[in-house]
Amino acid sequence: MAKTVSFVRVNKYNAKYVESQKNAIEKYLKKSNIELDEQIEIEVNFPKEEENIINLLKSCTQSCTVIVSDLNVFGRTTEVILEILKYLLKKKVRVISVNQNLDLIDDQDMLTQMILGVINMTINLEKELMSLRTKEALNAKKVEGIHLGKPKGTIQKSKFDKQRDKIEELLSVGLSVRKIAKLLGYNNHIGLNNYVKKRNIRVKVDDASYEEDIAS
Repeated sequence: MAKTVSFVRVNKYNAKYVESQKNAIEKYLKKSNIELDEQIEIEVNFPKEEENIINLLKSCTQSCTVIVSDLNVFGRTTEVILEILKYLLKKKVRVISVNQNLDLIDDQDMLTQMILGVINMTINLEKELMSLRTKEALNAKKVEGIHLGKPKGTIQKSKFDKQRDKIEELLSVGLSVRKIAKLLGYNNHIGLNNYVKKRNIRVKVDDASYEEDIAS
């Protein structure tokens, strides 16, 4: 059955934003003399919770009309907004955005198709501009002589770190890296060998052994 619903994106950290949505929808309803069948509210405090919007809107049946204050209630990126719009319009759900003065009927409507095309162009333009800005920023740093990437000599975390004490202990008793790798359950000894070299573990072990010999 066709029905008219309003959709409000609730954020407990931004009460003003929620109130502005409700006010915009209320003014539109009075101006257009429209009565709602249902008021839908969903709390989305973090981007990862946006998938709840899609799950909720699945309840919108064909010929249903969804009224929102702004298209940005559907997502925080243009891509997500476009994805949800396409989903709704394909189901023949009409979408009215008050602030943007948009009335999207369905995916077969010519004007709606044009608007979706503009949104899609915007997404592509955003990606191209982002790529261009990144390249320009990197080139500018190169020209200024700024070294890109991690500082030379930076040591990254490794899966071997948690067993470093054991590795040092086994090296100190004369076991080869290959045997240590096998003993500790590593399939490839090359990674362990690189780990030992980059951290100069073998040198440190030899120095420690030498100091013990002197002490004794």
